[in-house]
Amino acid sequence: MADNIVKLTFLTKQELECPVCENTFQKEELLSGGGRMNAGDLTKELHRIYIPTNKFGAVYPLLYPIVVCPSCYYSAFPTDFANVSGERIPQLKQGIGERKMVLSSLFPDLDFGNSRRLQEGVASYVFSSMCYESAPTIMAPHFKQAISCLRASWLCMDLHSQDKGENYDYLAKVFYRKASFFYSRVVDLEQKGEESVESLTHLGPDLDNNFGFDGVLYLSGYLEYKYGQRGNPERRAKQLKKARSTVSRIVGMGKSSKAKPTALLELSRDLHKLIKDELNELGIDS
Repeated sequence: MADNIVKLTFLTKQELECPVCENTFQKEELLSGGGRMNAGDLTKELHRIYIPTNKFGAVYPLLYPIVVCPSCYYSAFPTDFANVSGERIPQLKQGIGERKMVLSSLFPDLDFGNSRRLQEGVASYVFSSMCYESAPTIMAPHFKQAISCLRASWLCMDLHSQDKGENYDYLAKVFYRKASFFYSRVVDLEQKGEESVESLTHLGPDLDNNFGFDGVLYLSGYLEYKYGQRGNPERRAKQLKKARSTVSRIVGMGKSSKAKPTALLELSRDLHKLIKDELNELGIDS
């Protein structure tokens, strides 16, 4: 019976209007409750794993946060989507062709008018990162590019787990490296007072826990340690020393608190030791 079909998502009643191309559309949202999300472990990347259930199968909450215009692929987090004015509008219009081409060979059948698959999920974050290139500093664009690239890498790994013959793991590494660059940039800009994340209410990086700026510091160090270049030992050592200094800002305080949960503190201590050990192997006195 049609009435007994269990739904995973719904379309918002209120239509959204794209500020770039004026197309109107409804956004897909994930229904909550009913055992749809069966939370599993938290990874070293602060990513929450969800365990498939018999009733709903695999559920990927990260498919849905980004608002994407199905017509021109302008994309942003919900609080920013309508906030476009001035010279950004022609810039975003000029980028329509690039957005439509950038993933066309990988995902030729993208369709944001129907239920999102992992392909649309990855694409939503790629388009988001592209669109934030023209965003003003007040929107903390580098942070939103960082979190977009990190989430894109997670969804690429989900695709890889479904189909190991399409090299989605390689694509994930591309986004991990982009995320590493942006997270490092966020920390640098925050230190210089040139771009702040202070006004943001959720720094993620995933949807459940908000690890705040300490999470940003940790990921800046972790992504550099895990995905940074290794071809040039001298440059590697320089980047690791910077990563160690960043992570030290977390472990230096010593005790866990509401703002600095035990899980993050323990992960940071482990990372600090790993970086120290590699510096020793490189002959750097840590």
